[in-house]
Amino acid sequence: MDFTLRATTTVTTVFLLLLTTPFTTAAPTAIITTDSEPTCTSIPPFSSTPSSRLNLVNLPDLHLPPQTQTLTFVLPSAHWQQEAPGGPCTLRARFPPHWEVFDSSVEAGGPPLAVNVYDVDGPAAGALVGVVRFAAAEEHEWEEEERVVTVNSFACRERMAYRFELAGVGEVGFVNGFDEGLGVDGGLEIVYGC
Repeated sequence: MDFTLRATTTVTTVFLLLLTTPFTTAAPTAIITTDSEPTCTSIPPFSSTPSSRLNLVNLPDLHLPPQTQTLTFVLPSAHWQQEAPGGPCTLRARFPPHWEVFDSSVEAGGPPLAVNVYDVDGPAAGALVGVVRFAAAEEHEWEEEERVVTVNSFACRERMAYRFELAGVGEVGFVNGFDEGLGVDGGLEIVYGC
């Protein structure tokens, strides 16, 4: 498939989504239906900018404090209660083709670094709810397919916040949201209604 066909398909999909999605000013997040799972609804983290970075650093040799990051997902209550009442919401990272994940261990020839994920505001606040190696999704870089890394599934809530921190020494980061260079969205999201 060449770039022109892919861009036309994406524009057509976005246009159809705009025509069929009711406009509201109360919902602070975008609702995106993924191509790979057309019945799923995905919610990106709440942010005031269209693009942000997940950037986790733990470099004690440089006398830097570990850098963690907390992401909050705000689900439009009326929507998810109809789509998945009491059903699971899955926290995952979605990487379109050519989406890069920086991992200092992999760059140095080592294994991908583990990232601990902690619940911030749910019933298990402060608990470790997942361990993920984002760079492991790039093992097949040559593939022209979207890669998905699932962290864990939880009971849906209107507001879901998670803290990400490195389990080891190094740095892990990737664009979280809209990537200008690729012209597509990716990164962390909550998925429900599948």
